[in-house]
Amino acid sequence: MALLAATELPVALGAGPAGHDLEGRSIGETGAVTTARQCLIFFDLDGCIVDSTIPIRTCLDAAFAENALPPIPPDGLNRHVGPPLQVTLAEVVAENGREPELVEVLIAAYRSRYVDMSVELAAAYPGVAELVVGLVERGARVGVVTSKPQRFAVPILEALGLDRHLEVIVGPDLTEDESKVATLARAIGLVAPLDQPASLMIGDRHHDIDAAIAHDMSGIGVLWGFGSRAELEGAGAVAVAETAADLALVLGAVVYEGRS
Repeated sequence: MALLAATELPVALGAGPAGHDLEGRSIGETGAVTTARQCLIFFDLDGCIVDSTIPIRTCLDAAFAENALPPIPPDGLNRHVGPPLQVTLAEVVAENGREPELVEVLIAAYRSRYVDMSVELAAAYPGVAELVVGLVERGARVGVVTSKPQRFAVPILEALGLDRHLEVIVGPDLTEDESKVATLARAIGLVAPLDQPASLMIGDRHHDIDAAIAHDMSGIGVLWGFGSRAELEGAGAVAVAETAADLALVLGAVVYEGRS
């Protein structure tokens, strides 16, 4: 499950010396507990909280069909989840020998469908929504940082009933080709002051781990999304979880029912 045990993680929720408990209190070298609310757990959205496989594939395939492009191969969806859509669609357009201007046409066709379908088909991965709520109820600060445009991310989280539990929801606007490093930087600015070495970024792609490391945070990978263990470990994830129950154990608190 994990490269590091929960007690070895910088945030070490509920763990031993030099960690932080779930009430956000810092546990020092001597074991003394002091008040500290300057660490935060950031979650990615697609492939981490939300299973967006059906709406993303359906809307992209429709946009491709409208513009005489082949559908996404059965094993090809993961390239479109993680990096900005402008980047991956530019690659598709180039690979098919089409004009670069087609990228914006594809994005518009995709988004015209996705804005409704993403909410109608919003579904959290098993146990993840409960984990997020449980962490917050026990005093953790939790936010979402996503490459999905914020205009789409917020309604999805509202549909899942998670928005009210989150301290911040940050994604790019509709016109920006923004890296995950830049999006996380904006989120950090919104929740400052933040103890970055004591904070975490959780996601399913290397972009999430790259962003965490760029901001002196620890990255935790999850395997129920679109990335692989090799990708996440290769990027420098301090832990990789196969299920929400595994992730809860890594965080040091199994906070939802029905765990295995």
